[in-house]
Amino acid sequence: MPEHSYTAEGTDFQNLLSMGFSESEAARLTHMRDHVTEQTEYRELLQESRRLGFIRWLIDHDRISH
Repeated sequence: MPEHSYTAEGTDFQNLLSMGFSESEAARLTHMRDHVTEQTEYRELLQESRRLGFIRWLIDHDRISH
């Protein structure tokens, strides 16, 4: 993962440092927190795509009618 620079004023970053995390660890955790919603949305889209693909397969193979 590329290194990200976070300002020294970042409260969350400073809290992590005060809890004993290294600067690198604190930066990674802050980055992960900031991007977790993007990952959640991607997983939901992937699940929906798989569901639709399965329904399409059921219809194509006359397992259900539309």
